[in-house]
Amino acid sequence: MPDSSKFTLADGSVFQARRFLPLGKGDHVLMREGELWVLAKRDDVWINIFDAWIRNITLKFLGKTIQVEFKEIETLEELEQFEALRKFHYRGGGGAGRTVPIIGRSNIWDLPSVLGFIEVSSSMIANTARKRFLDYPYRENGELLWSRWDHASARKYSNMICRISRFVIHPELRGLGLAKEFLEAAIQYAEQRWFFGGFKPRFIEITADMLRYYPFVGQSFVFMGETEGNGHRIQKDMSYLVRRAQAGEDIRGMPQGGGGIMTLQRGYAAQLIKYLKKTNKSLPDVIHSLKFDPSTLDQETWEALYRLNRRPKPSYIMGLTTNAKSFVSERCENHYATVGSAIEKEPCAVEGSEEQEPFIFTGISVHARAQMAQSREARSLQDSFGFVGSELDATIIQPFDFTLAPGTITLICGGSGSGKTLLVQALSQLSDGQKHACDTEICGENAEVHIAGEINRIASVGGLESIPGHIASLDLIGKGGLEEFLKVTASCGLAEPQLFVRPVSTLSSGQMYRLQIALAFLKHSQIVAVDNFCEPLDAFTMAAVCRRIRHLVREYNVAFVAATASYDRVGSVLQPDQRILLRRGDSAIVLEDSPQ
Repeated sequence: MPDSSKFTLADGSVFQARRFLPLGKGDHVLMREGELWVLAKRDDVWINIFDAWIRNITLKFLGKTIQVEFKEIETLEELEQFEALRKFHYRGGGGAGRTVPIIGRSNIWDLPSVLGFIEVSSSMIANTARKRFLDYPYRENGELLWSRWDHASARKYSNMICRISRFVIHPELRGLGLAKEFLEAAIQYAEQRWFFGGFKPRFIEITADMLRYYPFVGQSFVFMGETEGNGHRIQKDMSYLVRRAQAGEDIRGMPQGGGGIMTLQRGYAAQLIKYLKKTNKSLPDVIHSLKFDPSTLDQETWEALYRLNRRPKPSYIMGLTTNAKSFVSERCENHYATVGSAIEKEPCAVEGSEEQEPFIFTGISVHARAQMAQSREARSLQDSFGFVGSELDATIIQPFDFTLAPGTITLICGGSGSGKTLLVQALSQLSDGQKHACDTEICGENAEVHIAGEINRIASVGGLESIPGHIASLDLIGKGGLEEFLKVTASCGLAEPQLFVRPVSTLSSGQMYRLQIALAFLKHSQIVAVDNFCEPLDAFTMAAVCRRIRHLVREYNVAFVAATASYDRVGSVLQPDQRILLRRGDSAIVLEDSPQ
């Protein structure tokens, strides 16, 4: 069965259990009365692993009570859903050694049945960030286990560390705060069930490129630094292995053994040999190209060789036991002084995020004039309902005053036809300090709109702009660079890197909408005004966007204006600082505080 595994005991007996049962060669087991116990020999602790591990939590969200079950995979259905989610992992693959995926399931019919997964795996011996961090005396119950984290200590005690090897949340649900719940599930599983090489874990770590752009680990994990990568030695290592293989006329001519790193190196060398045969390029030329930034390589070379060059990755760690937590705390308290590296990165300052005066709008009004149809049917209609004439003249928004403060959110509310769209457009028209008799963008051939009012100072205003369909999102990256682009797009509900290299025309309408919101922030405008805010999005995506935009508004110190007819749905999550209620035929109402 694909959802189960067979295990053979030393006496030759065989038993079948769930696919990812945490059990392997050399483990001591005890089976009795329907239970399966395994011995963490070096800690002299027996662990019952017969039943699948489960953690249940209750979340309150959008007025719903959501039951979420974090668990080991037991059924074929769960395995298939897990496999389907694996395609969203940015690197694929999985953990080396022992690996147990923990899935999250929900009881809500309009949510994916598997919300995501997080994998707990055995650690790798080589991690230069960890080596620097653990290179300090570590004691348990008064006993010194190591004074330096040298090669001997790493070989002896690396199994005291487990790691999070892969983490995927369903794309529809990113930004809802589920990351911390998955992390907590992995931590609890490590504490209660994990063992490897005779040890229960003392530490849990995570190393991933994505942490450079999406720092989801929170305050529980400590930044150890970055791994070494292989840029400094790739030329030497690959040249040696390839030449050994060529001398033996087979990849088996490479040195064997050496553990996980050497297995990876042999795999990379085999890939390099395949590329050399295909292209007839020389080994020195190809090795030379690997030393450069991947963006400088041609597409064929980059696709063939990108896995060979392992770049430094951010690495984080957390203590699981009392002794380990004290060790991590002590390393933080001395500011990692023996390494000369900060525990946490300083946040980047956003240009224009300094303290600013509010934008004060006074006497804002919108008046519209339009020609009425001059047909027989139109005259019959006018006669029936008692309005006669060739021109329709109406005040859409009566004069009123309001203030937009940097770092705050304003929600424009009102029913259809109340003037929300015109007010959003008026913000842009008035913020350049000029008077506008007519906005040509919203005037038709037989209509004109007059916008009146004043603003106390000129402001740059951003909003949703059309994007050419043939370009990729990354072509719009702006001066902030890749790190800012990924951070802001993730805050606007786009956290799938694959989306950014596709033509914009291939995005769904909801994805396009979220990209447009992100681009409005990335232009570093002083005011960002968005009409029909989140109306194209489902409830869960809307909530994710609203939650993250609150943080963006504060960080960028921007005055954010959202207009929507669905103000009850949006307002409860967006939590605006003020609301402007527009009503046809009545004065606007400005509420300085969000109603409870």
